[in-house]
Amino acid sequence: MESKGFVDASALLGRLDKRCYGQFIEHLGKCIYGGVWVGEDSEIPNQKGFRLDVLKAVKELQPRIIRWPGGNFSSGYHWLDGVGPREKRPKRFDMAWRAEEPNTFGTDEFLEWCRLVDAEPFIVVNAGNGTPEEAARWVEYCNLKTDTYYASLRRKHGHPEPYGVKIWGIGNELYGRWQVGFCVDGAECARRTIEFANEMRKIDPRIELVAVGCEDPEWNLEMIKDAGEYFDYLSVHIYIGGDKPYRELAAVSLDVERRLRNVYGLVQSARRKFHIEREIRLAFDEWNVWYPEAKAPLHEQVTDVGDAVLTGAILNTLHRLCRAVPIGGFAQTVNVLPLIVASDDGRMALTPQYLVFKLYSANTGDFVLKTAVDTDHYASSELKEPVPFIDLSATLTEDRKTIYLHIVNRHETEASEMEISLRRFTPKKASQQYVAGRTVEDRNTLDNPENVKIQKASVEIKGEKILFNLPAHSVNLIKISG
Repeated sequence: MESKGFVDASALLGRLDKRCYGQFIEHLGKCIYGGVWVGEDSEIPNQKGFRLDVLKAVKELQPRIIRWPGGNFSSGYHWLDGVGPREKRPKRFDMAWRAEEPNTFGTDEFLEWCRLVDAEPFIVVNAGNGTPEEAARWVEYCNLKTDTYYASLRRKHGHPEPYGVKIWGIGNELYGRWQVGFCVDGAECARRTIEFANEMRKIDPRIELVAVGCEDPEWNLEMIKDAGEYFDYLSVHIYIGGDKPYRELAAVSLDVERRLRNVYGLVQSARRKFHIEREIRLAFDEWNVWYPEAKAPLHEQVTDVGDAVLTGAILNTLHRLCRAVPIGGFAQTVNVLPLIVASDDGRMALTPQYLVFKLYSANTGDFVLKTAVDTDHYASSELKEPVPFIDLSATLTEDRKTIYLHIVNRHETEASEMEISLRRFTPKKASQQYVAGRTVEDRNTLDNPENVKIQKASVEIKGEKILFNLPAHSVNLIKISG
């Protein structure tokens, strides 16, 4: 297969918000307990109770932003249960997942972990069976310097300086009857959102708020109409069923891109119709592929190179949607539909999806560039449209000296010779890294954790063109220095 691409270094689609590589952790299965947290008395190596191998692996992802404590869990979580001396914290029955919650990992632990992995915290308040007052007190605990009760309580617990948490979510999936304290319609959720936003911003007017959205246009219209002046982002969650042929799975990113564009377009139309001046963008704060075997209570699965191809294509989608969707949230980072598999016996495996996130987050520019691709296509029976084998996005650094090409080859068996033409950029040096396998089913397991790795290849420069090979079923990163 032969493919050609075009990148214009002077055509900027927008600034890339690195929070698009965000992560999500929830009190579910072994994500927190056994994954992020093992406790200081654990035989598994840890730093102040944080599992050390997971800590290092997450830090290498450079995740930018991490969402917590849920998810469904957040709709029944009362934050005061998780602060103060751990031996005095109450154990609670978690109605979301019908599990015992020990509360040994709470607000201070999460914020310390975010500091250690160098990520911005994104806290979701309980807008299910919680109250606006409870949420406002949480903001005070985290953000105020005052001598008032909850700010003083933080200092009493050994944290003298405010955390300054900027991003707060008002509830999770309140449209769903599986949710504790769900709303019957968008109008009810809008009213609830206003009440929470009002009290939370009276504590700290600087915070940014994520409200509950979905793909139901009526719900989103009501949210914008009634509460549009009270929040900054509308959340969208998309999970992709993994039980489909590889080519259909690899094509799903086209559907995801269309769905996100549709939601964003509706939001902007509603803002115009209802004269909402506040800018509202999307937070794609839960997304992943979900296989049938990933069932409650643990939701465990081990994904393969085919899933990595889909992941690369979705990250390319988020690049192209940089002006509409600045925040992402891969669900979830550890053990639950995971990037990282961490066992109770101390072993760990990093999935091919993890390798894609690592490749992208460490090699991304500051602006997204306009691109074009000439490549072969295949027919998708699910999408009822042709799907390009090659998916390309490009980013440019602030100093205009480096371009990163993010390229996915969806073809399961054929490599592609690729030629990229560059406009207003003269390449002087180029290199290639990629994630692939012998087959799309290749994966990393606890017994064989090094089966799939990030590999390197060479790039040829000819004037203002570069030439290289894209292995079959691969996610590629080309770094071009000018």
